[in-house]
Amino acid sequence: MILFIGGLVLMKRGAAPWKGFPDEWQAPKRIRSWTITTFQTLEWKRRWWALKITIWGLIAFRYTLYPLFLSDRMVAAPEQLLNHEKDALQMLAFSFLFPLFTRWIQPKDNLLERLEGRVLRAMASRTLANFNAASAAAVLLYTALSMLSPDSVKVLPALALTIGIATVVATHKMWTRYRKLCTQAHKNIQTLIRALEKPAGGVENQSPIQDAWDTVERDLRTRADTGYGFGARFVPEKVTTALGEAMETVWKGLPGHQEARDLALADLQIILGVCAQRIDSVA
Repeated sequence: MILFIGGLVLMKRGAAPWKGFPDEWQAPKRIRSWTITTFQTLEWKRRWWALKITIWGLIAFRYTLYPLFLSDRMVAAPEQLLNHEKDALQMLAFSFLFPLFTRWIQPKDNLLERLEGRVLRAMASRTLANFNAASAAAVLLYTALSMLSPDSVKVLPALALTIGIATVVATHKMWTRYRKLCTQAHKNIQTLIRALEKPAGGVENQSPIQDAWDTVERDLRTRADTGYGFGARFVPEKVTTALGEAMETVWKGLPGHQEARDLALADLQIILGVCAQRIDSVA
């Protein structure tokens, strides 16, 4: 892990010299130009995206099964407490790092067109993180009990049942929260679209648009997978900021407000379609 993080730091720090070769260094400049023109093509972007998704899926699959296989190893060798603690720490590290890794691999272009997949990956990664965190807590509790009593292997079925119930409850609550957010955002976006589609009526039409946008903006900035600050926003920050600027142009009647209104309506319709897939008025 230290080598991996150190490599990322070196890549980040080495980007500036890579871009700033002197004019007399023709060979490095040609290599850099060839690299940019080759790997920035649409075909290579698709390959890179497919590779990232494949790696993400393999990691998710591994840590979906990892806690299940760990229980078998614990039954077979209950005395290996040190190994069990290492497994628990590994699952805790996964529960913290995997959602961050998911946010890192998310596409940086076509943010709205890929919005549904972005949110679903964030929700899936948070579900796996919660499952591994609950499993790690149970393993640590088991090792602590084993130090007090050698017969603690008998509590494994109860711990496994507790893990299952805790994971199901946390997952159900998280996805219910997401459906509520989609339902609320769908309603508020419809109100904003209706306000934008009304003929421009001067000052009397500015207040409804501004009020409707303030409500929608709160929905778009809400964390989809968790209510805390480390969660993933429902809509990327760049999209929300661009929509806010377009809304301000519209309600102030600035030059280009008609074009801004049309672009905002198109973006809002995309978000509305994503929300429509998860509407649950009784959640």
